[in-house]
Amino acid sequence: MIAKAITLLILFGPVLLALVGAWEFSTSPHRGELWYKLTIAAFLLVGIKLRLYGISLGFHRGLTHKSYDSYPWIRGLFLILGCMSIQGEPVRWATDHTEHHRHADKEGDPHSPEDGFWHAHMGWLIEHHFDRPINPTFKNDALAMKISRWTALWSVLGFAIPAALGKLVGIGWWDGLLWGGGTAVFMANQGTYWVNSGAHTFGRRDFATDDRSTNFWVKGPIGYPISLFLAWMTCGETNHNNHHAIGHAANHGMFKGQLDPSANLLRLLEKAKLVWNVRWATRDDIERRQKELTMTPEERKAEALQRHLERETATV
Repeated sequence: MIAKAITLLILFGPVLLALVGAWEFSTSPHRGELWYKLTIAAFLLVGIKLRLYGISLGFHRGLTHKSYDSYPWIRGLFLILGCMSIQGEPVRWATDHTEHHRHADKEGDPHSPEDGFWHAHMGWLIEHHFDRPINPTFKNDALAMKISRWTALWSVLGFAIPAALGKLVGIGWWDGLLWGGGTAVFMANQGTYWVNSGAHTFGRRDFATDDRSTNFWVKGPIGYPISLFLAWMTCGETNHNNHHAIGHAANHGMFKGQLDPSANLLRLLEKAKLVWNVRWATRDDIERRQKELTMTPEERKAEALQRHLERETATV
């Protein structure tokens, strides 16, 4: 009962803070001043993006799928930013996501829309236990385990830092906490939840995977701007069908027009030699995977054997 109450507080506390933030803005004596509006917008957007880079590059592409290697301080920074989103411990998040891939949209998937859109979006979290088992792969990751043990601290800092910055820049600690903390957490988490629900329900499928994953790119004068905004906000995570097709790939945006800010940041970090062994999906990889997913099991085995023979011939 206590664990469920804490879960509900974590899930809906940011919603309350977001509503308070909206009320606070509407009643603020500074609401008509341009500097105030721009500062509030900056707190909100930076708060959202830092948290979702933490989820995308820390929890997801870094820890769960090991799409790149980096220095411990880079890995640690992304994991800590992810913790500030209040989506739980990195190692348990990664465990849940591993189960999602293993049983995608089937029995055993923690958040399949087969059990309802609300269940996939947020409902599954209410039923989850804090002390659920950790996948041994992540349990053996010393850095991830160390940061996970201090998740509560990073979560608190995710509110304390914008509050202190708000006081420093003149909007006040309360506005800093509301916009850079509560409202940013609410918006960031809705982005992540949408990947679980919307990107398994709406959009297009560039790969014939055996699940319901989609790339959330909806056509039309309303659909495309929404799709673009969600891809930007989630750092490219809404290119979800691509990810289900080539899970280890560091780039989730694989086709023309698919925005992927996380991949863009990784390319910059790679040039700066701050990340390495980045597992990019090339055009050949993409085309081969598209072909594989349309084959019968027998055709797939024959294709794999043919590639094996070609490699052996090349080494002779």
